[in-house]
Amino acid sequence: MIPLFWVEYHGEVGIDYWEYMLSLLYLLFFYMYFTRQKNMRMVESPEYKFYITGLMAKMMGGLAFSLVYFYYYQGGDALVFFLGGVAMRNLALVEPLEYLRQMLGDNSYQSWTAYTFDTAKPFKYVFFDDRTFAVIRASSILAFLTFKSFPISNLMIASASYFGIWACYRTFVSYFPQLAGRLATGFLFMPSSIFWGSAILKDTFTFSAVCWWVHSVDQLFFKRKTTVSLWFAVIASALVMIAMKPYIFMILFPMTILWLMYFRMVALRNVLVKFVIVPLAVAMVFAVSLLVLTRLGSSFDKFALDGALQTIQVTQGDLVNASAYGSNSFDVGKIDGTWGSVLSKFPVATNAALFRPYIWESNNMVMVLSGLENLWVLGLTLYAFYVAGPKFFFRASLGIPILMMSMAFALLFAFMVGVTTPNFGALVRFKIPMVPFYISSLFIIIYLAKLKRKRENQGLRFDLKGYRMGTAHLLLNAKEETSSRKKGPEGKRSVGGPTGQGRHR
Repeated sequence: MIPLFWVEYHGEVGIDYWEYMLSLLYLLFFYMYFTRQKNMRMVESPEYKFYITGLMAKMMGGLAFSLVYFYYYQGGDALVFFLGGVAMRNLALVEPLEYLRQMLGDNSYQSWTAYTFDTAKPFKYVFFDDRTFAVIRASSILAFLTFKSFPISNLMIASASYFGIWACYRTFVSYFPQLAGRLATGFLFMPSSIFWGSAILKDTFTFSAVCWWVHSVDQLFFKRKTTVSLWFAVIASALVMIAMKPYIFMILFPMTILWLMYFRMVALRNVLVKFVIVPLAVAMVFAVSLLVLTRLGSSFDKFALDGALQTIQVTQGDLVNASAYGSNSFDVGKIDGTWGSVLSKFPVATNAALFRPYIWESNNMVMVLSGLENLWVLGLTLYAFYVAGPKFFFRASLGIPILMMSMAFALLFAFMVGVTTPNFGALVRFKIPMVPFYISSLFIIIYLAKLKRKRENQGLRFDLKGYRMGTAHLLLNAKEETSSRKKGPEGKRSVGGPTGQGRHR
């Protein structure tokens, strides 16, 4: 091994030659195995043509992250998490019972003293923080499986996290199969999601957890597929979000309740009933969300409802005043400790999370790439407003349940991240859970707007109500019409029986 740099508690750290070889073998194995899965399923599910490309992009993102953080930054949170996992793995070989206690959540000072210089020690600032300690525990399992290799660990977590994202992608495709390619752009091929969501970071775990949650909720409550595995996915994804980044669950849970109730509300036809039910439903969403989030307050720690305002103010103030960030930070304005002042920052904070850093604000290669992506996202947003028009843009966003949930979650999440993270380096990483939902929502709105214009040009009526469950039915109708034309009049079944006598359908 050629040592790259020295790390406290762990000595000289580097990447050995065998790690590169094993990484290539790992990539080759996944490519060959899942290519077979793709070929088996493409007949019934055409979106599987993106399966391998998305997986390889994710894994290459994990490998690229490893190389950038070793050779360019020579450190970072991901390496700290990984080395903490290596220390836990070494502890397991010396004191298995102590390792089990720590895997169950014991990160006290006494537990930290169990480590020696032979096992190496986790860094205190990640060991004593419950949120980051959860990542160390997960990393310790990877250290067993990857022979304590940082790039291979990133490859493994990248591939494991991919399947939640793929499941959520297929959920959106089930509603809008005509947009399989564009939805793949949003879920599988956004550079920021690939790079920052494919390493040993909290963002990787929580990003995949959000996707598993949305997919499982849709399967359980809309597709009516009640299985133990789906309920397990809901519970596990919720626990991951609460353990690592509870504010994500605090935003996603109310949006999920609204999604479930809104789907039933829009199906009501009686205007008077809607007038009575809608306010009650909104109040119920608020009450249920408040009850659940209050009951889970102890799990949320500083993100609990009663301390959220103070957390926002302190976090925003600390980051703005940190001289280390220099020109890499931005200021959303003063927050005076009231919810009114926080909400007044919605436009500037949401804009920052969605579109900043602008290309001219980028001062290093990583930020330049983020700036180029943000420029594309801004262009797509303006194009969506141009094609749809402001009125139809908002009608579509509010009129289709899954689109309403997706856009609402993306905007609220962007606001939360933007108002608490006025540092571009952290911002581009923290925002990745909302990226696929926002991009996919824009593509869906553009498609519906073009479909509306096409039907109106043909003299046909376009009713948004007919697309509440997506546009999959259009593809089915087109297949039926094509099949009917191929059969011809003689191929049609008749009511009169096998002899063909009677009135044709």
